[in-house]
Amino acid sequence: MKENLRECLFEGKIIPFKNITIDDLWRGFLYGDGIFDTLRVRNYVIFRWEHHWERLVKNACFCNLSINKEKEEVEEDIIRLLKKAKIEDAYVRINVWRKAPLFFDPQDERESFILIIARPYHPYPDEFYQKGIRCMVSKNFYVNEKSILSRVKSLSFAGNVLARIEAKMKGYDDAILLNSKGEISEATVANLFFIIKGKLFTPSLECGILEGITRNLVLEICERLDIEFEEGKYTISSLKDADEVFITNTLCGILPVREIEGIFKSDNFPITQYLMREYEKLFISETKGRRKNGY
Repeated sequence: MKENLRECLFEGKIIPFKNITIDDLWRGFLYGDGIFDTLRVRNYVIFRWEHHWERLVKNACFCNLSINKEKEEVEEDIIRLLKKAKIEDAYVRINVWRKAPLFFDPQDERESFILIIARPYHPYPDEFYQKGIRCMVSKNFYVNEKSILSRVKSLSFAGNVLARIEAKMKGYDDAILLNSKGEISEATVANLFFIIKGKLFTPSLECGILEGITRNLVLEICERLDIEFEEGKYTISSLKDADEVFITNTLCGILPVREIEGIFKSDNFPITQYLMREYEKLFISETKGRRKNGY
């Protein structure tokens, strides 16, 4: 759904989005020299904000960027923008990029711009949750598990975008990416799980995946419910034995996969649906009320 951005929060001030100039965007636009994070907000409460903030700061350190704001200040900026826009149930994206000059050499600059944008949250189609999505395995794009950028939500996201385009052009909903060793890595914007005989499997961080907030939450739920799980290195042939497959990210939560091109097919995912219910209960519980300070 296409929606025009009317207002955003740039450098701590709520301004019309159209007022941001290309001079402000230079390095993020030209070189992808920055990072981002995606948040889910309900009732003006940011879901798992502590975890998202920790990841944002860690990613900034990886990219030699500094964020000269405290967690509480950025949180209040986000809620202030949402209240101004009257959006209680939102998708929020934090963008951080270097303040260095136009030229390629950043000249040891670590200071950054911060841009926060928000839109009303639109859930994925019910059909996706009820019937699952269809994925292909990308043959043209892969994850470089040796690169630190594979673990960072970098503004340099072209490979993932092109893999998604490739999948859509072939009639699939998403693409699964392998790493340079041929091991399963992740989907274009989501972590991947599969289930064999009641046991949960997911690629380890060493496979070059992003350490997803929802991924970690699923593992927390499994620990609490005594569902056996394993983080490891798996080839695509492992999915031939799978009973269920699902993907996770902040916006979709847990999303079942009904087909992987020529490898896996199933319309029965009881454990996935069980985890979906547990995740939803946790999400509702942690976002059930507005913050006491009025934000």
